[in-house]
Amino acid sequence: MGLLLFPKTKITKFYTVSFLLLLSITMVKASQSLVPARPDDTSTVSRLNAKALAFWSSKPDSTIILATKALELSTKQDDLVGQMHALRNLGIGYYEKGDYSEAVQSYKDAIALAETLDDESYNAQIRSNLSMPYLALGAHDEALENLYIALEIAERNNFTNTIAHANHNIGMVYHYQFKNDQAIAFYEKSRHLYESNGDTTRSTFILGNIAHLYLKKSDFKKAKEFYLQSLALAEKNDNKKAMGNALQSLGAFFMEQKDTETALHYFLRAKETLESTGEQTEYLRLLDNLATCYLKVGDTDTAYAYAAKANELATQQQQFYYIQTSAQQLSDLYEKKGNYRMAMHYLKKAALASDSLYSRQNREELVRMEEKYKYQKDLEQTSFLHSMQLKRKNQWLYAAIVLVCILVIIALLFASNIRQKRRTNLILKETNLFFEEQNAKLEASNHFKEQLISLVAHDIRHPIASLQNVLSLFENKHLSPTEIQQLMSSSHKDVNNLISLIDDLLLWVKLQLNYTQLQKTSFSIQEVLQSIVELYQQKARHKNIKLIVEPTVNIQVYADKEAIVTVIRNLVDNSIKFSNPGGSVRIRTTLTTSDGRVTIHISDTGIGMSTETIEKLFTTPNYARRLGTNNEEGSGLGLQICTHYLQLNNSKLFVESIQGRGTSFWFEIDTVEQF
Repeated sequence: MGLLLFPKTKITKFYTVSFLLLLSITMVKASQSLVPARPDDTSTVSRLNAKALAFWSSKPDSTIILATKALELSTKQDDLVGQMHALRNLGIGYYEKGDYSEAVQSYKDAIALAETLDDESYNAQIRSNLSMPYLALGAHDEALENLYIALEIAERNNFTNTIAHANHNIGMVYHYQFKNDQAIAFYEKSRHLYESNGDTTRSTFILGNIAHLYLKKSDFKKAKEFYLQSLALAEKNDNKKAMGNALQSLGAFFMEQKDTETALHYFLRAKETLESTGEQTEYLRLLDNLATCYLKVGDTDTAYAYAAKANELATQQQQFYYIQTSAQQLSDLYEKKGNYRMAMHYLKKAALASDSLYSRQNREELVRMEEKYKYQKDLEQTSFLHSMQLKRKNQWLYAAIVLVCILVIIALLFASNIRQKRRTNLILKETNLFFEEQNAKLEASNHFKEQLISLVAHDIRHPIASLQNVLSLFENKHLSPTEIQQLMSSSHKDVNNLISLIDDLLLWVKLQLNYTQLQKTSFSIQEVLQSIVELYQQKARHKNIKLIVEPTVNIQVYADKEAIVTVIRNLVDNSIKFSNPGGSVRIRTTLTTSDGRVTIHISDTGIGMSTETIEKLFTTPNYARRLGTNNEEGSGLGLQICTHYLQLNNSKLFVESIQGRGTSFWFEIDTVEQF
């Protein structure tokens, strides 16, 4: 039974142990000679069970098929021993396939028969095996419960191998729980018991497990030491499966240490060894590790080949964990190649495998099987007592019914209380989130207004102070006619900027005080664009900039016309302002057939903006207030006004820009057809 030391995730995929079921099978084979077999009518069942056991590692599907046939035949013959062996083999096959729920049920049925036959040796062995699918399902308490029952039975009867096996599996549980020191203690005890009994074959795998734990403790020196001991012992015993496991663990260790050259050396040795054994699960893990390692060294073609082979084999065998990992690798590789269609295909495949592996159905099915098992045991007990004490049985039955009803009522009340608490907590959470968002918006608004007041105070003071200086010079008659003409031109420009600033400021204040009332009407967007182009054509020619409206069908839109005109004018004005002579400003409209809205694009070939500027464009006046290519000034309020007007018209302003190449603004508005 190839067992993963940790839950089957990508992070811990190289921590495996291939000894637990191998040990269990050896123990069971030894014990089979102790169980009396019926003569001729059980020989076929025995052969089927023996063949099923032979395929557990290389062909778990064959194990399940043969064990199912043995179970059917032994049931017809009322052969309890044959049934018990067949159920044990089914548990082995289902575990190796990753179907842990079925493995649990098969092992439990085998335990029930062992108890009926009063076979304590088999009972203890299967309970130790049962802990592994429980562990894979995350049911650590159930795993430990069965292990300590197995240990108590084995110690009472001096079943040395089962004592060693149970100690190892207890170490596995603590390994999963990251209780590293406790896990090492149980592993060492298990190894000592096996070796004192003259058995060193299991030590290979135990040494590997201990090495994994030292690796988790970041004790790399000891981890490497134990990995090498594991390999040396496997080679000494000429145990190919153990050698493959040890070589692969060393490869994973060096890959973790970023020594990919050494890692590949061990992985390729493991590949040669495992291909000679026919062991499937460990070979799948090797393909996964090889794909990862070649990816780390930049050999994507070889990485792809191994990942594809792993995915193919895992799909054939329905090994969901390796379907998930190989599909994820293939998705990443296709994404790097730019083949997003195939990347998405394998990403979906990985997600489906993950859902199959970790879905809640596993745990729910496990609970149902627990209840079914308890019910069957209670039914057998009741049937037996009925023949002995009918009156007492009825009393227990009534008491059980009352108790179940009480428990159901309590459970319903408890569940109702939990649901009510969850609803209350959800409402409180949503309320707190709402207030936090409102506070954040208020703080941002206050910060913006503080910056705005500072900017406006400076911008108003500057032209007024300049005008005051000019008037003072006029009054003192210190100027020549030429100087007066120059100052008049400059002052006229300052006054125009001041008026524009005050207009923007008044419009912004009006928006902030919510004095704006929408008057939505239908109008031609093409006519609006044409009038705006005519309005700004002179300004564009003055800077030698082409102002272009792309031809389009005449679309009737439904919005506040004044608001939309203000938005487009601001955006066109900004595009001219930040375009260099010889550039162009382009206006176009597109109709989205899916939602019936029209998109208006204003793009230029100007100076563009950096990512930092775009991020703060709508929140900080300093970033919106920049000088144009001819040192044109602005208030920094235009984009704030645009954003607010678009929000009132159920729209939003979007921007894309490349510094030095230009900027594009766009927004959507409703068409008349929508209404």
